Amino acid sequence: MTLFNGNLGGDQGEQLAQTALGTEIEISQASLADSWKRSSSFGLDPNGKPVDAVISETELYQSNQKNEYITQFVMPELELLYNQIAGTNFMVAYADSEGVVINALRDEDFKNSDAGKAVIPGSIWTEEYRGTNALGLCLHTGSSQIVAGREHFFRKLGNLSCFAAPIYSPNNEMVGMIDATSDASSRQHHTLALVKLACKNVENRLFTDAFEHSLIISFHARHEYLGTTSAALLAIDEHGFIDGANTNAKMMLNGLNLSHKRHFGDIFSIPFSSIITRLSSNEIIRIQDVMGSAVFMAMKESTTKRIVDMDLQSRSKAPNIKLLPQISQTDKKDPESVKIKRSYIAEDAGLKRHLLMAKNALKYELPVFIEGARGSGKKATATELHKLLFCEQPFIEIKCNLLTAENYEEMLFGESGRLAYFQPSSSIFSASLLDKARNGSLFLNGIEALPIVVQKALIQVLEERQEAQIDQGKTEISAVFSSSRLSFTALKASEDLDPVFLEALQGSQVVLPHLSQRLDFRLLATELLYQVSPSHKFSKSALDALQRRDWPGHVKQLKRTIQMLLANADGPIIRAEAISGGTQLKSEELTPCISCSNSPVRKESCILIKKTWLETGGNVSLVSRRLGVSRTTIYKHLSSE
Repeated sequence: MTLFNGNLGGDQGEQLAQTALGTEIEISQASLADSWKRSSSFGLDPNGKPVDAVISETELYQSNQKNEYITQFVMPELELLYNQIAGTNFMVAYADSEGVVINALRDEDFKNSDAGKAVIPGSIWTEEYRGTNALGLCLHTGSSQIVAGREHFFRKLGNLSCFAAPIYSPNNEMVGMIDATSDASSRQHHTLALVKLACKNVENRLFTDAFEHSLIISFHARHEYLGTTSAALLAIDEHGFIDGANTNAKMMLNGLNLSHKRHFGDIFSIPFSSIITRLSSNEIIRIQDVMGSAVFMAMKESTTKRIVDMDLQSRSKAPNIKLLPQISQTDKKDPESVKIKRSYIAEDAGLKRHLLMAKNALKYELPVFIEGARGSGKKATATELHKLLFCEQPFIEIKCNLLTAENYEEMLFGESGRLAYFQPSSSIFSASLLDKARNGSLFLNGIEALPIVVQKALIQVLEERQEAQIDQGKTEISAVFSSSRLSFTALKASEDLDPVFLEALQGSQVVLPHLSQRLDFRLLATELLYQVSPSHKFSKSALDALQRRDWPGHVKQLKRTIQMLLANADGPIIRAEAISGGTQLKSEELTPCISCSNSPVRKESCILIKKTWLETGGNVSLVSRRLGVSRTTIYKHLSSE
């Protein structure tokens, strides 16, 4: 999909944006005038200072808890938007349906400005306190808004351009807003288009999650729009009845009314049973609605936890569409616990998206690279992806740190060695690791530890595996996974890794988030406890206490902590009192370097570097990428005590 971006010239981008936004800009002028009137009626003085309205820490905590479900879908879009409009003196923020900022991403220039100090989590941006501003106006009107320069009620905000758009739930309730703010001199209407796109992506994810047990189909008059936010979405139950429709679908279907049950056949010209098999095969089909308008239709793989089992009207079974295993229902007898009977938890929105892309890559025989700190679950992730497509086939792990220049030939290729392995006439099947992986998956765990001679040997395996193995009459390796605690970018910059070897491993990438940042932390902790002792449960306060801790050891550390809690448990319920202050340094306990302690600016930067290093489990490359600082700078702050 083509977006308005920085590659467009100013005039061209502005022209395209105005065409896209249309009369919305004209409507905005009338909204601005009304907003000024309302601001005056609140007794605000445009020459004065906006009311510095900020809720308490307790109230902010409650707001975060209340909006936790929405936040998991918003944050990936907020981070993407931040990168899209990156420049100087800018920020992006997510506010709830009451105008309270929940999260904000700000560059250093904006953070140190007066506006940056005002737009913080917990700050209220309703017109009552801040006068005319994009968030307040969006909240009042329920529509996207631009407020730039002197259009702000308060002169003190006149150096800013603000762009805000609403987020609506599947029930058409406004559940939040996304805002982008930059210097007034850089006002560009295409920024609003990007903000609206982010909101639409959140809405679509809310929709697919709300109807996780339904089949989600997308349709549009033009097939190239099926995978975009312009597509209409319908949720269909096992009998072909419509469970839900997004805003686009209701518009395309002339205001579709779902106040009573509607069947697919009531809206489209052919029965649902006649197309389900084709949709399940990822085919794009062309059908007509009852008004005679032609649309293209496809299945939307939108959630990695759904198992779709369509029991059609004809009672014929369509092929199941299986992604990740589903969570069992909450134990009704004990509302304080969730029993999850599965080995792998991946309900974090960003992680789910990575897994889905990796699954699709495997279908096209592309390699999958998994990045994560030690203990973050790289092997578990590779194993789960393997199960999705090759569950009955072998999964062979190669621990790269155990391969040396002396032993790699026998371990990888067998007693006959590398040359015999690739000999077309050879029919020898040895007990080597590569032979064991035939027809299954090969997992290269920790590729940064591979000696260069081993890398060169594996290049031939990766580049010629299909041709070579067909010549031998043997089944090829179906999937190749690799992993590292370093990012793929960092590996490319390393002098210890062959570029050709890395190129052969390049495909889809899965980045495992830090445990303390995972939105599915509570589910994961609950499952780990269940695996060790099904009879024990966490209280809600205990889960809160665990989630507040830093986890530099990631999942492995969490497992050890749970084992220690069980060893000292005096009952079936583990409560917050049993969770001590922690065995690792917490971010609030961090202190700056001696050289940074006397400068407020350097002090803040130093603590941020140390905090990020802690959050990433000591992954310097990831710290460098997140903060945009050199590895040398990071090491300087970590070592200078």
